[in-house]
Amino acid sequence: MITSYLLLFSDAAVGHRAYFVENDIGTPRGQHVSEAAETNGKSRMTIVGLTPLPRKPVGGEEIRRSWDRLVATHQSVGALFTTLNQLRAAQDETRGPISENHRDQARAAIVFTTAGIDACLSALLKDALPTLLRIEGPAHSAFVGHFMKERFKENKVTQATKNAVVAFDPRTALIDLYVEDLTGPSIQGAKDLARCRDALGLKSDPALAQTVLDDHQPFFNARHEVVHELDLVDAAGKGTRSRRHRDIAAVGEQCDGALQLLHAFIAPTARTVRTARRTMGWSDS
Repeated sequence: MITSYLLLFSDAAVGHRAYFVENDIGTPRGQHVSEAAETNGKSRMTIVGLTPLPRKPVGGEEIRRSWDRLVATHQSVGALFTTLNQLRAAQDETRGPISENHRDQARAAIVFTTAGIDACLSALLKDALPTLLRIEGPAHSAFVGHFMKERFKENKVTQATKNAVVAFDPRTALIDLYVEDLTGPSIQGAKDLARCRDALGLKSDPALAQTVLDDHQPFFNARHEVVHELDLVDAAGKGTRSRRHRDIAAVGEQCDGALQLLHAFIAPTARTVRTARRTMGWSDS
């Protein structure tokens, strides 16, 4: 598991393997089953997995690291689900409640997926913005708007901003500061996703509409409950503590949807980067 976690942040991580498998009750490939199906005494064990990633978008160095991180995250989360399926099958856990040890595998998948979101979007912003900000457009407007409203607000300039302005390479320093503002320590939910979307000039992309991003907020809420509360109910209270119920099939769908959402960030960014490079007379890669 430690190896899988480190893989998320490896620049060399390439290629991917789909870990989705068809379950024993004949569910169509790519469709998840509700957890209730495995406790009715008639159906076999639910298989939790990921759908394959779409093909890598055509792009250059501006998307390479973010794509590699997405692929690595897909591998790691898929491996967790494969291990979960194997452990449950080995223990013949086809009837009755799922053990908390096995639900912890699903909780780990939530943490791995959100770690991948952080790594992927941070790399995408750092690598694509230097190109996108060389031309007029929505990305440049968002950049200027952010600094005017946030960093230069009421003529109060922080020391970090001053240091960036007088840096040896102020443009790069300002972009780095911008990315830090956008992502913070980690992506917390739909609002942060929207800020990253706007920064990349993708506000009008229907695949990243606000309603789409809002649909992923429950996943980030789950991440908070797992990371900060260990999924304990009334974690600050006294006495016996129980844990929140995690439907493993629902967790699989949330993780799968989040990873597909990352592709929805990378693919249009690759297109806008190609447009920007052509506008400046550069090659496409």
